[in-house]
Amino acid sequence: MEIDDRVRRHYEIRDEGTRLWESARGTLTRLRTWDIFDRFLPASGRIVDVGGGPGAHAAHLAEAGYDVVLVDPIDRHVEAARHRAETGRPFEVQLGDARELPLPDASCDAALLMGPLYHLALAQDRRLALEETQRVLRPGGVLLAEVICRHAWVLDATLKDLLGEPGIFEVFAHNIETGMSQFDEQVGEGAFWGYFHRIDELRAELEDAGFSVTTLVAVEGFAWLLGDLGRYLQNPEALLRALALCESEPSMLGCSAHVSGVAIRP
Repeated sequence: MEIDDRVRRHYEIRDEGTRLWESARGTLTRLRTWDIFDRFLPASGRIVDVGGGPGAHAAHLAEAGYDVVLVDPIDRHVEAARHRAETGRPFEVQLGDARELPLPDASCDAALLMGPLYHLALAQDRRLALEETQRVLRPGGVLLAEVICRHAWVLDATLKDLLGEPGIFEVFAHNIETGMSQFDEQVGEGAFWGYFHRIDELRAELEDAGFSVTTLVAVEGFAWLLGDLGRYLQNPEALLRALALCESEPSMLGCSAHVSGVAIRP
């Protein structure tokens, strides 16, 4: 299946391999994601990391003792993930699309969708990805499916002091109305392009695809909005505990940059 050129160009330019280490925000996302893994994934088994990029999460899970297979459609990511697997705890890496996974039926105990649901802009493509994930999961298998929240761009642009930029509120209106990150014709070379979910939409998509939703979990929660986030991350344990206290509070989910749906294959 074809990958949208806007998505491909973004990852050809951006070094995704350093994103979760190069800034306080990336570090927060990584620490929270791994904390969510610790609490919601099964204690052992085979995990498929769909759209796993250059392998940050796959390598972490392999080090924790899981049998991991990473599937990604970007050649550059697959090459980087294979290098990571060769130089650390090994895991399997395959070139492939979330909508057509190169894996047997009922072959995995858990699945990660940490990017495909926001890079597949069309609802029918997201449905295909979810159905494929369900196909490769064993009955009772766990899915962690991550999305970008609908108002994340408004919050991010405010943090970056971009509210005075020409046309920014027209982009906000388009984003909030359609879910698309920006106008199609204005996507710059290598710019991020994707779909932003409403919270209730994530639950509906998971249930419509046949999953039983256990909970929705804010990844960064309120913490990515902290101006002195780096200070909190010098000793992050207390911040992580505070975030866990309100990670599934419905009134707070939408202020997070990302939300993960925790679901079970019947």
